[in-house]
Amino acid sequence: MDAAKPPPSGLAIVICDQIIEDKHTHKKSLIGIFNQIAAPQFPCRHPRMCVFISLTEGRGQCEARLRIVHEETGNTIGELKGQIQFADIHTVAEINFDLVGIQFPQPGLYSIEFYCDDNLVLERRFHVLKINPPKGPPPAEL
Repeated sequence: MDAAKPPPSGLAIVICDQIIEDKHTHKKSLIGIFNQIAAPQFPCRHPRMCVFISLTEGRGQCEARLRIVHEETGNTIGELKGQIQFADIHTVAEINFDLVGIQFPQPGLYSIEFYCDDNLVLERRFHVLKINPPKGPPPAEL
């Protein structure tokens, strides 16, 4: 790592169900923003979650890493790596992660951590809750 190269500035980290990008304007729509996941039993597998990251003030290329960590145990339950190229410090980089089938071993507090060149740039905590399924038959339709 270049000690003289500061990390980029984080603008946003958002967890949602889906990210749609307009093919003409490249504008993004974040659908179903959430802060928690609920499951009746553990371990549980979440079908799909998307993570939107926005950064600026990057210099050149950086090694990017997204981790999902269980806060109580410190265990990493998912990790992705890649590279980001900043044309200049005014560039705003928007990165979409589509995470399919992430398994959560137990309920608790989790965090999504985003690193550039091993510097923590953004972090977002969320809860994974155990819920009791409803008992009895479903309510009658109106």
